[in-house]
Amino acid sequence: MDLHQIIRARKTEKILAPDSITNEVPADLREQKKALILEGLATAGWAPFHYPRDIEKIAEPWRAHILWDEKAHQTASYLKNELKLVTKEPALTQACHCLVLATWIPESEIWSNPETPIQPEVLARDEEHLAASSAMVQNFLLTLTAAGLGNYWSSGGKFRSPQVLAHLGVPSHERLLAAIFIEYPELKNDACERKAGAHRDKRSTDWIREIS
Repeated sequence: MDLHQIIRARKTEKILAPDSITNEVPADLREQKKALILEGLATAGWAPFHYPRDIEKIAEPWRAHILWDEKAHQTASYLKNELKLVTKEPALTQACHCLVLATWIPESEIWSNPETPIQPEVLARDEEHLAASSAMVQNFLLTLTAAGLGNYWSSGGKFRSPQVLAHLGVPSHERLLAAIFIEYPELKNDACERKAGAHRDKRSTDWIREIS
């Protein structure tokens, strides 16, 4: 597929696992997919960014935290059995074969403390950081699609909570932008419930305006 076809082929599909699914990934397949996913993230990181963050000598304003299959399924158990969540996150996490949490790093403290005085110039930089991080996420989704891997960009839901992020070792100065649930086509399970995205059939080009 060329780039246009890849962009149009990518689609949202929520995959929810029933309690009976264990979802083990064979070791050889795990290593093969690890290589694809890590390469995809490295390529996605070529997204443009305007201002360097220089946190821990890393210029990019985004981070990626990877939960390979075993850790993802342990986390599904944690969400369901320890946090007693009845939302969709435990089923999504149990169904996936890999979960990538993409975060961005703001400069303003207003994100964690709404009473922080507003600094327009800092918020303007944060808009740049967030836009750049979103571009990285979209790049990553397209590399997954090109590799034939199913993917779903969730805003995170309960993964956004400080308790869950701390449990996974995500630093408190990072904000969750995307929980990306990945499915390996070789392990597609028909026992899972699948829900298509709500907006795919609403696409148009009416938002394009040519200025004359």
